[in-house]
Amino acid sequence: MSETGDLFPSAAESSAGDGRPRVFSGPGLLNRLALAAIVLAVLGGLAFLTVSTDGFIRRSELEREKGKLEAEIAALNDENQVLRQKIERFLNDPGYVEDEARRKLGFIRPSETVYRLSEEPDLTEEGPNQP
Repeated sequence: MSETGDLFPSAAESSAGDGRPRVFSGPGLLNRLALAAIVLAVLGGLAFLTVSTDGFIRRSELEREKGKLEAEIAALNDENQVLRQKIERFLNDPGYVEDEARRKLGFIRPSETVYRLSEEPDLTEEGPNQP
């Protein structure tokens, strides 16, 4: 840089007594090249960290997926607990076995009478509203 702090010195400041411009020679050039190399290295490193397979973007995707999987595991553990309780009742409670058989399989006792009601009315018979 020039004595006034400008990045690009004026024509009067740019030449040394030997006719060479100061901008392209001496320790100023090395400092600029080193600074440019450091800036490029930092930018390249940030770009690599952002888009690489272990970068920030991939890491945030994996964190979201981890949260979903943990929620799914919790739900499956709850369901597993309910099923374990059902197994325990089936093994130890004969009344529960009977209730489930009656409910799911339609079992009845010999002394019982079952009445089945249809959900929808039978429209094939003529009723009071039919002509």
